[in-house]
Amino acid sequence: MLVPRTYDMHTKAWRYVSFSRFTWLLQRKRIWMARVDKLDDEWELALAGDQLKHVYATAPIRPLDEPPPKETVEERTKRIIDMWRRETFVSCWCASNHESHALWRIFCGPSEGVAIQSTLAALKQEFQNIPLYDIRYEHPGKKQSTPVKLDLATIKRPMFSYEHEVRFIAEPDHNNPNLCKGEFGFEYDIEPEKFIEKIVIHPQADESFMETVMLLIDGLAPTLRDQVQWSEMRGKPPLGQ
Repeated sequence: MLVPRTYDMHTKAWRYVSFSRFTWLLQRKRIWMARVDKLDDEWELALAGDQLKHVYATAPIRPLDEPPPKETVEERTKRIIDMWRRETFVSCWCASNHESHALWRIFCGPSEGVAIQSTLAALKQEFQNIPLYDIRYEHPGKKQSTPVKLDLATIKRPMFSYEHEVRFIAEPDHNNPNLCKGEFGFEYDIEPEKFIEKIVIHPQADESFMETVMLLIDGLAPTLRDQVQWSEMRGKPPLGQ
């Protein structure tokens, strides 16, 4: 069974968000934990390849004197995987000591958005008893074994390796009073001032966007004002044109 990985707790953790999502976080003082089946990647918690064949092949043999099962092994397997996808909730972060050009583009678009920068230590403190797991990047289904839910929830295909993802994983019966379960995910109570170390402005944003972010922070979280800064990617080379 997987256990939460031991990290260098000083590693920076990033979450790239649109301005509207950043506004929601400050207004509600909550972080969204998405239901896995609502994520963009349909391969989340996928059972495939040799692993799927193994699950089919090792299904219990039915004695001849027993009535036929109400569902086939294929139907049962799909039902369980679908249930796991509905009942697994994640908050995803990029564990890296530098910004990611790719994540700016994917989550914030060409010119507007912010990156919330924390550390793994601060996030673990904020998420209390919800465990943090590392994502492994490999082709699904290579192991010939019957998986548990966490085996599948911590694997993504190799083409996503640029994300350097870690994720907090919660379940509906998770004993945590800060979890407010909704139809498509959890709203998790947080205190932004405690875990946000920097609020980084999109490298292609203009001064008016910076001003808008500052006005928002002044109204909702003024103690974070000094943590706002431009992306390092905005800097020019010494002989820049």
